Amino acid sequence: MRCLQPTAKVRRRQAINNWLGKTAKSTSIVGGLTAVFLLANSLVPTTLFAQEKLEIKDFDYWANFCKLLAEEKKYDEAIAACNQGIAIKPDEIEIWVTRTAILLKQVKYSEALVSADRTLRLQPKYSLALAQRCEALLSLNKYAEAIAACDLALRSDGNWGNTTAVVAWYNRGLGESKLGQLDAAIASFNRALEITPENSLALVGNCQALANLNKLSQAIAACDSAIKVNQNWGETTPAIAWYTKGLAQKKNGQLEEAIASFDQAVAMNPKDADIWLEHGRSLAAIGKPEQAAVSYEFAVKLSPNYALALASQSTSFNKLGKFKEAQAAAELALQGDSRWGDISPALAWEQRGIALAGLGNYEEGLASIERAIALNPNYAEAWNNRAATQWYLGRYADAIASSDRATEINPKYAQAWFNKGRILKTLDRYPASLAAYNKALENVGKFTEKSLLANIWANRSVVLWHLSRNQEALVSVDRAIGINPNLSQGWYNRGIVLFNLARYNEAINAYNQASTLAPMDANILAGKGVALLRLGKFQDAVTTFAATLQLDPKNSLALANQTIAQQQLAAQQAQQKPKLPVVPDSTKVR
Repeated sequence: MRCLQPTAKVRRRQAINNWLGKTAKSTSIVGGLTAVFLLANSLVPTTLFAQEKLEIKDFDYWANFCKLLAEEKKYDEAIAACNQGIAIKPDEIEIWVTRTAILLKQVKYSEALVSADRTLRLQPKYSLALAQRCEALLSLNKYAEAIAACDLALRSDGNWGNTTAVVAWYNRGLGESKLGQLDAAIASFNRALEITPENSLALVGNCQALANLNKLSQAIAACDSAIKVNQNWGETTPAIAWYTKGLAQKKNGQLEEAIASFDQAVAMNPKDADIWLEHGRSLAAIGKPEQAAVSYEFAVKLSPNYALALASQSTSFNKLGKFKEAQAAAELALQGDSRWGDISPALAWEQRGIALAGLGNYEEGLASIERAIALNPNYAEAWNNRAATQWYLGRYADAIASSDRATEINPKYAQAWFNKGRILKTLDRYPASLAAYNKALENVGKFTEKSLLANIWANRSVVLWHLSRNQEALVSVDRAIGINPNLSQGWYNRGIVLFNLARYNEAINAYNQASTLAPMDANILAGKGVALLRLGKFQDAVTTFAATLQLDPKNSLALANQTIAQQQLAAQQAQQKPKLPVVPDSTKVR
């Protein structure tokens, strides 16, 4: 009959009970009663002692109890046990090392540093203690001191306990990476890999350093190796490799691949706000603001004061036209934890300005955008939004100057060229406006939002119409509609261009499409009415102008042509020669 082997947890409990049994034998009988020792620390589970509290003065008991509790990840109780042992033998080195390791796992880095220093007072050349000191300093952002501690660990007695020199080389590499010493960092990670070739964390470290050196293909390959090896992750998981790979892919312009990597990372570690944030930023970069908003929401739920996550959330709200929510998120970002990553608070000020302008508070919005520019004078997006806000305020010269600054900073900024084209069109500077729209089209990229691209072609068609280049205008507007068949402005512009080409039936069809998409737009009906008038469909024209004036009683095109249509209808009925209608007012072309 085969005996069942006890689990690791049961074996640990048996070990604890053995120590208790050893202690029980040493108690004495006084007056027929067993002397009960009081346990000094209440953090040790009372169930182990059958509800009795024992004061145990056996150092080995507390040292082993500390290790066993640490293995069970009961870190507070483990520290309490270590402290009991230290109280008995304060100069025993190994219990200090154990205590430091537990504090590092608890993310209590300042306490871990003090504990490591106590070990080193007892044994200054102890490599493992120096490596622990290095790790604590690294986590406290004291990178130069951390590197010095790791260097000393590598030059000292070579006592690494249950680990190896890999821990020092790896942490040394992390410190060098943080200080921008990227080639040195790669050398350190490679030394770690010489000792343990299948150390995934060292491979991830290489991946990150290579990415920062813009050696992106090599970086991605290093992360792929880490994922394939899938060993020696320590306290982390393969999520860090997928996340780091995603960052490298994003930097390399492989946005869709980056999103796939972040998908893997978030599946493994859904409680990491940084992963959700980068997932959202990548989705936003390929023009998916709705999906980006979901990722930002997760990031903010996990870390409610995360400044960059809140500012990024504000960008998605602005894209979706949720200006109140965008303003609130931007203001929370400015009050947040100051974690901005590769961005500055200028992002939050800019997004706040966009939100305020979207709510009609143009002056306050402009002031907020100018705060962003003051923080980052080379922020092309802020200059572009400054131009748009100044345009809305009718400050055209200032708007053009701001737009010029945006395109000077980033000559490939399609949105800035588009806005410049719109401002110039407002000033009837049609050749310059057309040149700006052409520059916008030259600089659209793979992930340019379709809505922007369609609007560039549609607005370009208006400028060509003003320049009497109607065939080119028709080609341009057809490109707009091909990209976005639901663009009412595109169909309206198509109707205007076809009218100028005397293709009135096609113009009416275009107006009908536009009216279906924007039924409350009186200008569309007015244009249709004029086309009907040109075709001699006077009754339909009268009906259409009446519908136009119901939507907009002051519509100048309908008012100017309604009387003509009525007269023409009466003349037709009386066999009189009809008069020609008024040509559409060019100010109504959008």
